[in-house]
Amino acid sequence: MRLVVREDPRAKQVTVYLSYRVGATDEPAGKTGLAELAARLSLMARHGGAGAQTLEARLEAADVTSRNTVTYDDTELWSTLAQARFARAVELEAQRMSEPLAHVTEEDFRRVRARQMDDLWARYEAQGTGPSRRWLHEKLLAGHPYGRPVGGTPESLEHLTLEDVQSFVKANYTPAHAVLVVSGPVPLADAKFEVARAFSGALGVGSDKRIPPVARIPPPAPEEAPGDSPMEVVRGSVKVPRLHFLLTVPGRYSGKHAEGMFAMEAIKSWMGANLKRDEYALGNSYTTTYQELDGLTVIDCAVDLMRHVREEEARGLATNMRGTLESFGERMLEGMSGREAGPSASFQAEQGGRVSYNHTTADQLRRQMDQELRTQSRLGSAVNIARTLRATGRVDILRFQEEQVNRALTYGVMSPYLRQYFRAERVRTMLVLP
Repeated sequence: MRLVVREDPRAKQVTVYLSYRVGATDEPAGKTGLAELAARLSLMARHGGAGAQTLEARLEAADVTSRNTVTYDDTELWSTLAQARFARAVELEAQRMSEPLAHVTEEDFRRVRARQMDDLWARYEAQGTGPSRRWLHEKLLAGHPYGRPVGGTPESLEHLTLEDVQSFVKANYTPAHAVLVVSGPVPLADAKFEVARAFSGALGVGSDKRIPPVARIPPPAPEEAPGDSPMEVVRGSVKVPRLHFLLTVPGRYSGKHAEGMFAMEAIKSWMGANLKRDEYALGNSYTTTYQELDGLTVIDCAVDLMRHVREEEARGLATNMRGTLESFGERMLEGMSGREAGPSASFQAEQGGRVSYNHTTADQLRRQMDQELRTQSRLGSAVNIARTLRATGRVDILRFQEEQVNRALTYGVMSPYLRQYFRAERVRTMLVLP
């Protein structure tokens, strides 16, 4: 297990974040929803015997606020608490790792599974834009591991058993799968002492046996959609027709974070230019989302159409708009041979002198990076610490991202990237009708 301590003396509370490297993409075929069910069911563990309190009740009794989040790549177990409760919270998480489902009964299993089924309805159907976000993966990435529904479906959950969950946690809730991030006013020495004390049994302290952290090969990129692939058409909770353009580029493990940020900026510029074209029946605004996963980064650009636009007209509109993407990318590449300056002074010094780069490209990347770094410094995201550590072996996230951007600004790096990934045939489209 790897431990990262982020000291923040100004923080009023401590966050104990235990991240297991297992998520929806690791579920066996036909068993979607298993990862989330396992995380929920772990709160029902009774470590003091069959008649003892559940882990959930013990966390509440210790004034520890806990929650679980399961993604495509991770299972994230959060605890927020006062500093005085830190040792107790760490002890409880160590017990969960040692016996994730201690004395969990069939009745517990059925009750938690039923609750997850109810939550699926609330998550997917009761939220204003929930269905379209879910469909982006399930419809446009169908058949791919990142196209699975996180949390499962009522049908898949119905076929899961307690034995399925037991096998899943036994294989994946291990120290080698785990990154523990402690963020808050706890000093480094105190955090290391309490973690070593609480986890000594699970970690085999005193043993000569060493087990390295679990290495990951992320799911491969999805196959490119055929150029004549049909647009997905669904009905959802939108007031006017909404057209989605989805572009997939390499993910977190590729080491191309900065290139992905630039691809998002390029998509924004492309859509902004299309909004100004009078022949397109588009609304006045659009939204862009950027979702970086281990094996894939998903960039979605959604634009509302005029209320009167029908399905056939939207199909033609999507084809015409998508056809402009490549020429737009070519113009951007031509602009990359313009005025030169250089990345940051520290990066130039590391490279032994002046590094050639394009000024326009740098402005876009630097602006996006600065915004992201400000956000991360404010939030101090334990999630990003754990994910970056797994993907790169580093915990200095801000420095790592700055290095990424400086490297991407080097002349000649962006050109092959854009030519490979920023192409019309790589864009999948979906129309959501009212």
